[in-house]
Amino acid sequence: MRRLAALLAGCAAAAACFSERSAAPAEPTLTCARAEQPAGPDSAIVIIRGFAYTPAQLTVAAGTRVVWINCEPEGTPGHTTTDDGGAWDSPTLTTGEVFSVVPAPGTYAYHCRPHPFIQGQLLVQ
Repeated sequence: MRRLAALLAGCAAAAACFSERSAAPAEPTLTCARAEQPAGPDSAIVIIRGFAYTPAQLTVAAGTRVVWINCEPEGTPGHTTTDDGGAWDSPTLTTGEVFSVVPAPGTYAYHCRPHPFIQGQLLVQ
């Protein structure tokens, strides 16, 4: 049984290495307090709080990792970041969970599946 668990854990770790999309804990050191500070040179952070994406409109350079973090209070229903055109679709993120993607150049409209009134736009140049 332990061998099976170790094998499954190894397969999951290997699969994660080959994906540009990642869910929590993709950025294990990212917290809501850290997200309030400027992002690094190759990443951008979108905070989900108050049933909104902040910033709602974001422009980044090609190759930038865009990171969404759910900073809603505990007990608030989870949120997603879902590209309208299907480029990405996060799992439902609960408080403190993170999702990231390195999108190709283009313009992306995205929303929250459970709360479609939460909308954002991403421009990758």
